[in-house]
Amino acid sequence: MKLLFPILLGAALVLPAQIPTKADLKGKADAAVDKGKAKADDKAEQTKAKADTKAEGAKAKADAKAGGVPVAGDKVKAATAKGEGAAKAGTGKAKGKTKAGTGKGAAKAKAVTEKVAQ
Repeated sequence: MKLLFPILLGAALVLPAQIPTKADLKGKADAAVDKGKAKADDKAEQTKAKADTKAEGAKAKADAKAGGVPVAGDKVKAATAKGEGAAKAGTGKAKGKTKAGTGKGAAKAKAVTEKVAQ
């Protein structure tokens, strides 16, 4: 019995230290949500950059071909500039929607973890 008591006492002190509290779990869940949101935001930035680069490349190609045509070339260049601007505006809107969506999703996830933690 003398040997069993210290072992039980030690186990009783160690077990509560290993069980995470609700606050610990909420903190980990919130950190995971924030990490996922940051990853999605980064992906949106990369996608926008790629799309903008493609738009610039397509405009440059069209302008190079139109450069050989005197009168029509200027009209083509104006149209490609307008098209490039529209494409970049579209990618900007898409990036904004993605970021807004991930923000809403993160807020909802955090609200759920808040409810569970209570």
